[in-house]
Amino acid sequence: PFQQLPQQPQHQPFAQQGAQASQQQQQHAQQHAPQLQQQQSFGGAPYGGNNGSAATQGGGMMGGGARPGQQQATPNRAQNRGGPGAAPNACIDIASLSPYNGKRWKIKGRIITKSDVRKFNGARGPGQLFKIEITDGSGAEIAATFFGTGVDQYFDQLKTHQVYYFSGGSIKQGNPKWDRSPCVITFDQGTCIEEAEDDVAIPGLSYSFQSLAQIQQGEKDSIVDLKGVLSEVRPCVQITMRDGKIRPKRSLIIWDNSGPEGSSHIEFTVWGERAEKEDFPQESPIFIKGARVGEFNNMKSLNNVGSTVVSFEAPPAAGPAATQELLQAWSAMGQPAPPPAMRGGGGGKRASIQEVQDENMRLGPAPIPGQPLDPSSAPSVHRHVLLGTITTVFTERPPYYPACNQQVDDGKGKTRACNKKLSDEGNCWRCVSGHQCEQPNYRYLLRARLADHTGTVEVSNFDEAGQKMFGCPANDLAALWDDETRNEELQKILKRPYWQRMVFSVKSQREVWQDEERVKVSAADVADEDVIKEARRKLTEIRASLCSDGDALPSSPNLGGA
Repeated sequence: PFQQLPQQPQHQPFAQQGAQASQQQQQHAQQHAPQLQQQQSFGGAPYGGNNGSAATQGGGMMGGGARPGQQQATPNRAQNRGGPGAAPNACIDIASLSPYNGKRWKIKGRIITKSDVRKFNGARGPGQLFKIEITDGSGAEIAATFFGTGVDQYFDQLKTHQVYYFSGGSIKQGNPKWDRSPCVITFDQGTCIEEAEDDVAIPGLSYSFQSLAQIQQGEKDSIVDLKGVLSEVRPCVQITMRDGKIRPKRSLIIWDNSGPEGSSHIEFTVWGERAEKEDFPQESPIFIKGARVGEFNNMKSLNNVGSTVVSFEAPPAAGPAATQELLQAWSAMGQPAPPPAMRGGGGGKRASIQEVQDENMRLGPAPIPGQPLDPSSAPSVHRHVLLGTITTVFTERPPYYPACNQQVDDGKGKTRACNKKLSDEGNCWRCVSGHQCEQPNYRYLLRARLADHTGTVEVSNFDEAGQKMFGCPANDLAALWDDETRNEELQKILKRPYWQRMVFSVKSQREVWQDEERVKVSAADVADEDVIKEARRKLTEIRASLCSDGDALPSSPNLGGA
């Protein structure tokens, strides 16, 4: 006989099922309300996902919307923490930002650093960018970048140290090589920035100082803050990059009292307009935020990046005592000079004239303008710093030339004088670029012979060097040159450079002149000899030469004194 099957329940009407489901969802929401509030206080589910059950999200089948009259327990769960469902007018902490926020977020923060505008050529053509760093009331920091039209819109509007509301940017993971924060922001078309009232709860620029000894033991490409004494300021030089462009570069030598001997130095390189125009007071305390660590020949060095901050005033948190402590330590150690291994610097390594000429024998061919450099070829440029005495200034012809003073674009959004040589056409002066002027501006262009204990060398000098050598502008010398009644005054000025002992930052490069290849040595910068600094340098070299088998001589508190 057939077994009797169990009786199947009768189906209820759909309306009754929906009513029962709605009652169950309301009861579930009420039972789990404390749990949902606890989840809200920790920012919701990971990756901005849903909290609670499907019923509490107010969905019917397939995640549909809530039915009329159904209670929703979670519409405000992300307002305070910046999840994807956050209300756009609710501020969140910088530490809560992540790529999963999308663009539905808003922060209130203070701009602590702002870079210059940098122009570049990418795959899509020329572009521009600038960067800022923002901090909020929690002390967290994040970097943000503006591109293209955002640069034009916001660069002049945004001011360092002011407080703003920021929203609508794209968030992505930071690159540890370039960024200190785990995430970074790119502000684009959806950006909204509003100025806010100053908020004392939001701190200003803060530092996390490391000693130079710690930096030497740290990792390459890390971003560090440091403080010390500016031991040496080296001349600004022009460097040819791999893409053929010329960039100004200046090296600063920084000292602090860390390390096994209580004395450490490091080289900090400054690029661009900052290297050319900023004043760097030597032997003064220096505070740096956001320098990048580099390494060459097992020796660490530092570079400034767009957001690097250089200050010669102690941060408010440290107070004036930080400045006094640095200067007292610097004096107690006898104001030590950099070690011999660091004599290279941005202006080239210190060398005698004979050493310069020996190294120039190994120069490679001159680079082709606009072409990238071949890293496997011999160096095409050598840079040195030499201390020499001027024995001859060649004046068989005027040591100056008539320069065009027409203002032209310098390629950086600013203007400069053309400075090309002018030809006298009778009623006007004209340069090879077609510019005309009624009266030229004279600039120095001269050759001088230098001597030291190893030999002599001829060096080409330009306007800046000529003014330091002659002690007057080229226009003054040109006014005397053709005036026979003032020949005695002219000869007096022409003799001023003779037997001056000066420090020359020179560049050596091969060139072809009248179908003959030669090595041209030109001065990038000229400075008067600092007798005290040179004495300290020589004392350091003497001490280094007396050390054998790595044993250091005991330091003297009077080493390097005047």
